[in-house]
Amino acid sequence: MTELSTEVKKGKLDVNGKTILHTVMMCLVMFGFRYVPAPGAVTEYGMAVLGVFLALVYGWSFIGILWPSLLGIFGLAFAGYGTVEAVALSVMNNSTVFMMMVGSLAFMALMQSKAADVIMAKIMGSKIAQKSPMYTVMIILAATLLINSFGGQMVFYFGIFPIIVSMLKKCGYPVGDRFCVMFLTGFMAAIQLGMCFRPFVGWGLMTAGTMMQLTQTVISYGAYMIIMLLLYIVFVVSYPFFMKLCGCDFNRLANVNISEAFGVDKNQKLDLAQKIVLIAMGIFLTVVIVGSIAGEKLGVLYTYYSQIGVAGMMVLFWIAMTVIKIDGKPILDLREASKMFTWDMLFLVAVALLLSSVLTSQETGISGWLASLITPFFAGKNPITFLLILGIVTIILTNVANNIAICYIMMNLVAAMYLNGFPVDILAATMIISTFSVLAFLTPASSMPGAMLHGCEMCTPKAVYKIMPVILCYFVVISLATFIIGGMVF
Repeated sequence: MTELSTEVKKGKLDVNGKTILHTVMMCLVMFGFRYVPAPGAVTEYGMAVLGVFLALVYGWSFIGILWPSLLGIFGLAFAGYGTVEAVALSVMNNSTVFMMMVGSLAFMALMQSKAADVIMAKIMGSKIAQKSPMYTVMIILAATLLINSFGGQMVFYFGIFPIIVSMLKKCGYPVGDRFCVMFLTGFMAAIQLGMCFRPFVGWGLMTAGTMMQLTQTVISYGAYMIIMLLLYIVFVVSYPFFMKLCGCDFNRLANVNISEAFGVDKNQKLDLAQKIVLIAMGIFLTVVIVGSIAGEKLGVLYTYYSQIGVAGMMVLFWIAMTVIKIDGKPILDLREASKMFTWDMLFLVAVALLLSSVLTSQETGISGWLASLITPFFAGKNPITFLLILGIVTIILTNVANNIAICYIMMNLVAAMYLNGFPVDILAATMIISTFSVLAFLTPASSMPGAMLHGCEMCTPKAVYKIMPVILCYFVVISLATFIIGGMVF
């Protein structure tokens, strides 16, 4: 008993003064911002929700990821969304959150089997990688764009992204390093831009189809895809040089000791478990891509695929990896996988997604206020200036608010001006809105990829906020130049 008392007395309470100060500031903003006079059409509820958003951005930046996210549940409850229980259920009642949880756990089979290490060792040890690490970055970006142009985003979000993060860690990059933030942002941008390639399916259809319906104007799919392909080429070739210009250190990528970092030799062959994992991953990607491209042409097979969906395919992959055993052990050990699971990122994404949808809901009045606020910027401008302002405003707003809501606001604004006789280049305007509304990485509430960047172990919110504006300026320049010139040609 005496020994126990002594041990208790020896314990020290670790109190960080800065953390307490930041927590107080966060709570003041979260629960006090609602008393600030509301501008324009913004409601009292809108101001309360806006206070939660600003407080969470502050908390994620200066405190951490997990418990500020959980505190956001209470913030939304007291803002008027509902009870704490109702908010918590809404946070988890999201298909993206479900796919993130299932996908992240299932695709850990790549890590546990060391298939990811073997593949990365072969890439890092290849002749082209040894010649220049900038070529390695180009190849990764090009492959990501190519595959995601035809589907497969979930594999890259929850399967390949963690592998890239692990690679940077094993190469010795410090957390929050400029190279990590810029490379991971470029990787996410390649996934997002890949979604925009085909204007007749997915995100491209949503933007191009909606714009054609609003303006009653036909957009050339061929011209759209050619211009988008030109943007891809410019991005893949120029981004590594842009990273270099911004002071990114490629040396760690070039000088990594492959056997020490990855625990395998670059010439090592795949074992049975690794082959099974990669074959299963290949089948997963093939089914998703073929289902996305062929659609109803598959007949009864598409009926089954539409019932299963991407989430169902992830579950099937998960089942296969736990059922198939090598030497009496399952390829995927869920107990070990759960230890590596990033719960803080899951809650960050879940809370951020709910907050983003609430922020621009009709009840807050924020969307209407934003529309009235930005409309005067376009009055009396010539067509080129109009497109420049459209791009800048879209990428600013989509990085601080829900990107889908901003996408629809900008499309309706462009359509209204076009129908009132303003000479808008509909092709260029559509491509600007389509691409700029997916490059949403500045805040966790702007998009799921943005939340994943903020929550991954090799980035910090501070580093993201510091470097991201420069990256977004780069995308504005190359995209506007490509779209405006392309629009003139076609």
